[in-house]
Amino acid sequence: MSSVLPKINKKVIYLDQFVISNMMKVLNPNTKANKKGIDDFWLRLFERLDSLSKLQLVVCPDSEYHDNESQVTAFYKELKRMYELLSHGKTFYDKETIKNFQLHEHFTNWLVGKNSNALNLDIDDIVHGSINSWTSRFIISVNREINMEAIEALLKHRNQSYSAIEGVFRLWSESKNTDFNYWYKNEVEAFGKGTLNMYFKHQLKLYEVWNNSELDDFEDYEALLPSSSVRHVNMMLKVLGEHGVEDELLKLSKIVEYFKTANFDNLPFLHLSASLFASIARKAAAGRKQPPNRGTVNDIEMISTFLPYCDAMFIDNECASYLNEKPLVDRIGFPTKIFSQSKREEFIQFLDEIEQSASQEHIELVTKVYGDSWKTPYVTLYKPTK
Repeated sequence: MSSVLPKINKKVIYLDQFVISNMMKVLNPNTKANKKGIDDFWLRLFERLDSLSKLQLVVCPDSEYHDNESQVTAFYKELKRMYELLSHGKTFYDKETIKNFQLHEHFTNWLVGKNSNALNLDIDDIVHGSINSWTSRFIISVNREINMEAIEALLKHRNQSYSAIEGVFRLWSESKNTDFNYWYKNEVEAFGKGTLNMYFKHQLKLYEVWNNSELDDFEDYEALLPSSSVRHVNMMLKVLGEHGVEDELLKLSKIVEYFKTANFDNLPFLHLSASLFASIARKAAAGRKQPPNRGTVNDIEMISTFLPYCDAMFIDNECASYLNEKPLVDRIGFPTKIFSQSKREEFIQFLDEIEQSASQEHIELVTKVYGDSWKTPYVTLYKPTK
């Protein structure tokens, strides 16, 4: 006789790639780190997360960042096995889709005079799979061949991002301006200008190709694909059309007006990104000598995209320090708990409290549905099967 399982409300926890990597290493006997001996904190952490996941109390969605950063290692399949075990098929949409969703709602609110309205940030709108579903016993995963061209493109993008942040860091250092609000506003304005600039460049490229008498010989079709900035503007043009604005020049002027006059404090991805870069800028202006590391731009993009949808995040020390410092800590606007290696025992305590909050009835139901041994951590994840 079948019965309907009760609704559940899982805590959403995002794990940075280094967390996935260290848990993989501590369990995988084929890694050098495992053979040398690795901090047993990562074993304790895996055991807590895997157990809580099986108890239907937490879920750790994976993302394109996990996939991309795993591809450039020698342990792609092993890392994938780890993050898929803890996500149970719950995967964040790609960052540009999430940004476009937020921008669509924010722009629409501004257009109808409701710019102060908070956005509807439902995590089920931006993940594949239902966050609060009871998990299956099985995980269906498809492995693919590693694409070397894709890896080269990822590494090239990372190097370009690092070169760009190095250059900007020098400008910040030379400015000597330590006002957080100044740099925050500067980042917000740069987003609007950059978006429009990319859109008009793309339109010019299309015009040049269309009017090229040698169009049949044109081969750089990839250059004609719209960037995320172009897709943002195209979306806004469509929204304007849906609200009765027909003249194309008027549409563009409204978009320019939006970027110049809207309040972006409640556009999460931009607010968080601008705040994090403003924190780095004021440190540089105050005398910091060392620019951010190669992963900082990637980390800021990840945090600014996912933080509003998570109950907690375990991220690197540097970004965690920015989020816990004034004035940013008072301006985040979300109750997401931030953990890092410097607060890792607090993270274990946080996980313990989640289990302690579960009712005895819930624990008994999980055992009834899945079996007595279900919640036992899968510490033999990488052991060969006989």
